[in-house]
Amino acid sequence: MKRASILSMLFFSALLLLSACSSHAGHSAQDTPSSPPSSSTASSDRLTSAEFSLSIQVALEPETPKILKENELRIVLSEAEADKWKNAKVSVTLSMPSMDHGEVQVAAEYMEPGIFVAKVIPTMIGEWKAAITLEADGKSSTVSYLFSAEP
Repeated sequence: MKRASILSMLFFSALLLLSACSSHAGHSAQDTPSSPPSSSTASSDRLTSAEFSLSIQVALEPETPKILKENELRIVLSEAEADKWKNAKVSVTLSMPSMDHGEVQVAAEYMEPGIFVAKVIPTMIGEWKAAITLEADGKSSTVSYLFSAEP
């Protein structure tokens, strides 16, 4: 009986912690990790890589990513830049800025000219940061995309 009540208290505590992490601010994009996030309800956002003077469109499918499920992070370059970037290495580092439980890095797959796709799996409810790194010609540049994951 005592064990059941302890397990119930632990379960309740875990639920409280998860609910504290589940605030939903919508999608946002930023070109440097230190700049404040800007909220947006659009399904895609434009980011700018200062290093490469490149405009990048980012979208998630589903629009509100689900925890513990594979979600598609689509990185789209402009048509004018597509051929130039076909041999680029694109990776995504996923982290939760409000939590300190590490990062997960995934490679984005080249799908067609100007389009790269990374399969991301958020593990918790809450705000996530996808640091998108483009590497070409010995240079690299990272832009950040913020999103919220839900059950």
